[in-house]
Amino acid sequence: LLPILLVKSFSMRIFAFIALLLLLLSASCTDNEHSRETLIGSWRYDTEAILDSLRIQEPTENELAMVQGAMTIYKDAVFDFKEDGALIVVTNGIEQSGTWEMSSNGRQMTINLSGQGQPNDILELTKERLMLAPIPEAGVFYKRIFVPASAPR
Repeated sequence: LLPILLVKSFSMRIFAFIALLLLLLSASCTDNEHSRETLIGSWRYDTEAILDSLRIQEPTENELAMVQGAMTIYKDAVFDFKEDGALIVVTNGIEQSGTWEMSSNGRQMTINLSGQGQPNDILELTKERLMLAPIPEAGVFYKRIFVPASAPR
């Protein structure tokens, strides 16, 4: 009787483990699909939100001036994330093509504009806002905050 109970108990544990594994895998796929659907479309920098976020960090004068200069250049840039993974960035009338890819859990995306993919941690992604974490090792020490390109300025 004991061996039968052990086999049943072991079988139930395996079944429970497999069910949990399938649940986690399906949840991560759903996260990825939801994140992809939310991201697809045209976005632009929210320059004021970026500068406000930076000021909270108490940057040096040089850091603040550098980001203000970048925001002057990129204030009209539009990032168009296509469903097929293509990315088109238009800055001051100049178009640059690249690719983008979402991680399986939807918490990171890799943007490839210059031949080298750059992973970006997603801090926030809603239909109204995309916020990417700073990448200090790449010289990006501020949060990049985007809003839909059609949003009022």
